[in-house]
Amino acid sequence: MAKITTETENKKKTPASKSKKAKAAQTPEMREEQVRVAAYYLWEKRGKTDGSHSDDWFEAEHSLTD
Repeated sequence: MAKITTETENKKKTPASKSKKAKAAQTPEMREEQVRVAAYYLWEKRGKTDGSHSDDWFEAEHSLTD
């Protein structure tokens, strides 16, 4: 007689590390987009002043690294 496995038993057999690795993978394009969005919000927070784009970019990179 064949054993019938339940959905809960099937989930237990799936290694958790595999799904975590898939979520952790990030392309350089995705990273750049995150930095770009963070820098934009920093620029807005500073009052949208001209001439601070490099500072905003480096601060955004740093904030995402921590």
